[in-house]
Amino acid sequence: MKTSRQEPAPVQDPAHPAQGGVAPNLPAVGVAAPGALAARSLGKAPAVSVIIPTYNRAHLLGEALDSVAAQTFRDYEIIVVDDGSNDQTRELIARRPEPIRYVWQHNQGVAEARNHALRLTHSEFVAFLDSDDLWEPTFLARAVERLRSHPDEALVYTDFVSTDAVGTALRGHRKKPHGGEVTAELFASTFIHTSAVVARAHLVRDAGGFDGRLTHNEDYDLWLRLSLRNRFGLIDEPLCRRRCHPSSLSRDGCQPETLLTKARLLDHFYREGGGRERISAKLARRRLSKLYYSAGKRFLKDHRPHEALPLLRKAIELDPARPRPRFWHLLAGIAALWHRAPGQVQAAR
Repeated sequence: MKTSRQEPAPVQDPAHPAQGGVAPNLPAVGVAAPGALAARSLGKAPAVSVIIPTYNRAHLLGEALDSVAAQTFRDYEIIVVDDGSNDQTRELIARRPEPIRYVWQHNQGVAEARNHALRLTHSEFVAFLDSDDLWEPTFLARAVERLRSHPDEALVYTDFVSTDAVGTALRGHRKKPHGGEVTAELFASTFIHTSAVVARAHLVRDAGGFDGRLTHNEDYDLWLRLSLRNRFGLIDEPLCRRRCHPSSLSRDGCQPETLLTKARLLDHFYREGGGRERISAKLARRRLSKLYYSAGKRFLKDHRPHEALPLLRKAIELDPARPRPRFWHLLAGIAALWHRAPGQVQAAR
């Protein structure tokens, strides 16, 4: 049964606290510069709102903000949504020289942090920078130029480079990017990195924003939904740096529950979310088989064969020609004989 999406209740800017959503006794910091305030008083919003969600990333956030400050395009505002940090994030923001709209909320996850900022902005474009990533100086200039010259595109994204914590480029992290009508290609591969995206704000809102029920792949879900009715622009140059480190959310992407959630998300998108009109049955079966296989294999490696078996069986049903799901299904079956489910153990007693 499809669950209806509920729009989160509005949360006030910390400069005007109300019931909930803003930390008590936390005055606003990072007040806008006089020129920006004058422009707003005349009803002129900045062209771009740079939305940075963060949670206990004070040791990385400063460098992300430095990369924004270095942009050659200057008509932007910065909104940092602190998702309940208990480190030195607030103190870091207070020391910054540039104007920053700092918003604190109780921990709700990155999707709701971005949605919070979307409710506060009136800019034409929104850019989503994760607090551990970096932009090249021309990132915003190139993205805004592309969107203004291609009004038929809902968003533009650039290529990116994955690096380790000290900035060394990592091999094997690049996926082939695509532009235009990308639903089928995007279903088959997650080639868009959210920190490399600048989008038309009203289209993101019209699509419902990010799904706050998702702790992972909330961005992938939104890009898929947007792709059904819109073209995407591609700047095939690495103008964004994705930093991989021990606390990266992407490191949780191989957890069995995360893989299963991704498989179910794509399964729902194809069957009920409109994907069937753009995606061939052959592609859908192949992609979903691989995802259910990956999730089942991961559950088995975590010594949870009873959870692995139905997923591996589903992978076989979707793509019977693939030998690996059959092999791992056999292993799971053998392992299940040696690992009784909790209910079976209780019955045996």
